[in-house]
Amino acid sequence: MTYYAKSSQQDGTQETVREHLQRVETLAQTYGRAFGAEIPAGLCGLFHDFGKYSSAFQKVLQGTQTGIDHAIGGAAFLHGGFQKDYQKKALRPIIEAVAAHHSHLISREDLAGVLETVLRTDGPVTTLCGKQAALCGMKAYQEAGMAFQTDFPDFRFPPFKTLPPQPPFAGQEDSMLYTRMLFSCLVDADYTVSSDNPPEEGPPLDVSAALQKLYDYCEALRTNSGADPALNRFRNRLFERCGQAGEQGGGLFTLTAPTGTGKTLALLHFALRHCQHTGKRRIIVVLPFLSLIEQSAGVYRKILPHVMEDHSQSQLPEEMREHAARWDQPFLITTSVRFFESLFSDHPADCRKLHNLANSVILFDEAQSLPVSLLSPTLKAMEELCTRYGCSVVFSTATQPDYTGLREISWPASELLPEHGEFYRALRRTSARWEIDTPTPLEEIAERMTQQQNVCAIVNLRAHARKLYRALAERCPKEELFLLSTDLCPAHRTEVIQTIHRRQQEKLPCRVVSTQCIEAGVDLDFDQLYRALAPLEAIIQAAGRCNRNGTSACGEICIFVPEEDRLYPDSHYENGATIVRAMQMQQPIDLHDPDTIRRYYRQ
Repeated sequence: MTYYAKSSQQDGTQETVREHLQRVETLAQTYGRAFGAEIPAGLCGLFHDFGKYSSAFQKVLQGTQTGIDHAIGGAAFLHGGFQKDYQKKALRPIIEAVAAHHSHLISREDLAGVLETVLRTDGPVTTLCGKQAALCGMKAYQEAGMAFQTDFPDFRFPPFKTLPPQPPFAGQEDSMLYTRMLFSCLVDADYTVSSDNPPEEGPPLDVSAALQKLYDYCEALRTNSGADPALNRFRNRLFERCGQAGEQGGGLFTLTAPTGTGKTLALLHFALRHCQHTGKRRIIVVLPFLSLIEQSAGVYRKILPHVMEDHSQSQLPEEMREHAARWDQPFLITTSVRFFESLFSDHPADCRKLHNLANSVILFDEAQSLPVSLLSPTLKAMEELCTRYGCSVVFSTATQPDYTGLREISWPASELLPEHGEFYRALRRTSARWEIDTPTPLEEIAERMTQQQNVCAIVNLRAHARKLYRALAERCPKEELFLLSTDLCPAHRTEVIQTIHRRQQEKLPCRVVSTQCIEAGVDLDFDQLYRALAPLEAIIQAAGRCNRNGTSACGEICIFVPEEDRLYPDSHYENGATIVRAMQMQQPIDLHDPDTIRRYYRQ
């Protein structure tokens, strides 16, 4: 009997199970080779559609039967074929990946019951996805095994010591990530082979050309810069320091430097030099906010010919959507939400891209924005990407969290700028005035802002921003006022930021009310800034929008408590603000001292 994997095509051809398994095996092996898992990835491909060696699935192709689960067949065959403990451990991630390639990942412990049932029961068996198993009972599996052997007469199961890279796994994070990586190889290979128009791999990263473009771009910036010369010297120094650091071996890194010192370009310099030195194949930039992606992508496109954006608001042409689903381009920008939801997902489409993380440089800009409640698994997964999958990861921010304070993780990160304390001491561009003893009405803040020409107020809630903006609208000409929040769609927000930037360059009056959406990385420069009491990292990041280019003797930041019933978006944010208040009561907070932020994070 000839077993088919797909329906008949318009030209009359019909792909057999043997042809399909062979193609998926070969492609999955190619993907797994990037992280030393060529053999297990190939086994996933070879057995993923084993359940199609069944009359039930053939009837599906003929249109006489529906509701058949063929994925469980390969998982059950592997589960029942090997009994020793070391064999079961080695096969576990392969079984989990095969069983999930049309549904979602389930642990082998939760699969074991249904796997045993379909092996031993001759009658119909309903699987966990609510469908009927394509293969049921030992006789059916023996017949399927004979059909497989007929198609692959030379196949011999590889030695088990060749399967996992380093068994046994040390912990849950490395085990789960290994399973997801194999799952990714299988799913991407299966989707690609099954596609009518499979995409070609993205072009390789041309490091030499990109570095030359980067140097030319930076030279033009230096020539036209209106920033304080002392600040520019530190920017140049950071840029060169990161480039030099790129010529060390891979691993886990931090970059700690004050706001406004050019970390975006310095990080790119590190990444390109690091790819040149280590042979890493792509660069992935992870940013917390869409507003940062809008700004950063514009800069990167002036330097790199292929910049792929993958986030909830990206509008890609049809031919590029497949590349975004696969993350196969040489330079990618995404959000932390998209990155981590993919990394920890259990669904095929989300996990498809994961194998392309291997052997990459991953840059987390504004790393202080990672959610605290998820820090432990997040950091463990990042360390695992570096240890087992050849990645280099950089956490970059002006407010570097002290992750060594988390007892449940190790944090073997190397700092790219060990002398960052010198940068903070030399670049004191702002002074802080704390008005947190008694609440201040937003109308009073509006009144003060009318007396200032280039000023911004950043508040914690969109309702506060709207109220403050309305108060200003009663006092100032409309063309001088701007409101920024996540209520604006990205295109509108970008347009408003560009208008503000232009007015600042032309020295026109500019009064801005914003939520937190501009406090990290957005290249705006105000003479005065008001910041509602918030976690310390938010206050310091907001301060980076004040006297950003050092053109004034000293910018002023006023930290105040709004006279409102609700002050914070959530309990974590409130907790951070409460700690700031307590620290300020103990001794005045120095926003320019890295030891202050370290002490805050430990508390």
